[in-house]
Amino acid sequence: MLKSIKPKLISLLQLFSKLPKLHRQLIVGLCLLCILLAIVPVSHHSGKTEIALPALADPEYVAAVQQVVAEHNIPDYEWIVEDGDTLGEVFSLFNLSYTMSKILEADKNILSLDVINKGDKYRFWLSGNDDSFDAKDIVLTRMEQVLGIEHQVVFQRNGDGFEYQETILAGAWEQRRISGGIKSGRRFYKSAVAQGLLANDVSVIDRLLKSKLNFSRHTAAGDKFQVVVSSQYIGDVATGKTRVEGVRFFNRKQVYSAFSFKGNYFDSAGDGLERAFSRYPVNARYRVSSKFNPRRKHPITGLIRPHNGTDFATPKGTSIYAPGDGVVKRVVRHKYAGLYVEIQHSYKYRTRYLHLSKSLVRKGQRVKRGDKIALSGNTGASTGAHLHYEFHVNQKPINAMGNKVPVVIGVDRKSMLAYKKRVTDLIKLMESEELTKVNLSTDNSG
Repeated sequence: MLKSIKPKLISLLQLFSKLPKLHRQLIVGLCLLCILLAIVPVSHHSGKTEIALPALADPEYVAAVQQVVAEHNIPDYEWIVEDGDTLGEVFSLFNLSYTMSKILEADKNILSLDVINKGDKYRFWLSGNDDSFDAKDIVLTRMEQVLGIEHQVVFQRNGDGFEYQETILAGAWEQRRISGGIKSGRRFYKSAVAQGLLANDVSVIDRLLKSKLNFSRHTAAGDKFQVVVSSQYIGDVATGKTRVEGVRFFNRKQVYSAFSFKGNYFDSAGDGLERAFSRYPVNARYRVSSKFNPRRKHPITGLIRPHNGTDFATPKGTSIYAPGDGVVKRVVRHKYAGLYVEIQHSYKYRTRYLHLSKSLVRKGQRVKRGDKIALSGNTGASTGAHLHYEFHVNQKPINAMGNKVPVVIGVDRKSMLAYKKRVTDLIKLMESEELTKVNLSTDNSG
């Protein structure tokens, strides 16, 4: 009974939170009024019935209603993105175009607002008269961007500007085995997708084994594959994120394999399957004009303005090169970041290039290490021509000039025993129907 009622209550609460604040207060007031009508005793004088009720303007009554709203941390407005929606439309609704500019200034350091997807949820906390028709007295104090049950970004007002805080939950990863064979007239891609493997995971397998096996030419009917895939869960809810933990492909009399270990992929002997990254995205050693500094403050406002990358003092038009193989995920113009390109290199690694004058790639394009991808420039909020280069590991920026940039060629001797155990465990899972949960923080995860 309770399980059937709970989803309905949640839906009603979500609908309630979308109403303007005054409307919500009136609804709460009417509910309290109904309760009072039911419980307040009735007195009779001269044949007349009188009920003592508090006035709606009573300060104590108003304070009680506001306390109910505050305790539940209910936003003043909630927006769920539909096809064709833009963030600018919502800010215009409340006459907050200037405020949007300030939020985009903070967003330059995270770039979470450039691409909005259907189903993303935005919550707004407002102060002032949000029920007036011109909305000129409204002030945005807080905005939450819910990109998934595991990923949230909060923009909080601080003076005339905003600071952000990003939360990414690790969750748990549930492993499952996917296996199948290549039928006559079919290729690996269609056969794998038919068995439930996602297109992105098929592309990862193709990338990992391409140096040893051409799936378009060298596969044949009767070939078999075994894959262990992990899916991320927050509680009992799937986030939609997956990753390949291991794969074996049986091609005629040969077996081609790849296994994840400490964020990289290796074959059964422990040799690396991915090319190492280049340290620099430029050919010459240009001066570093600004270093990586996640706690940097704005010199005037004092607001936290993280510098999540490394700035190279490159002249306008300098060639920029991909430091590793990957797929172009974004080619976007941002008010403050300027024209920028983002490349996803694997589940774990991605890079960004800001303030470009020209992009030489398009979204969805595959690139290899050393491919020319853009020309440096001075677009966006920039005081001079330069390249801002970011390197992210597990969705978090790191110092690209430090020692965490992947240069792994093979499993080192100290880790070989742990790797062999990892391979043995994955092969056992490939040959069974067992399901198991592992934590994202495990050292052996991919």
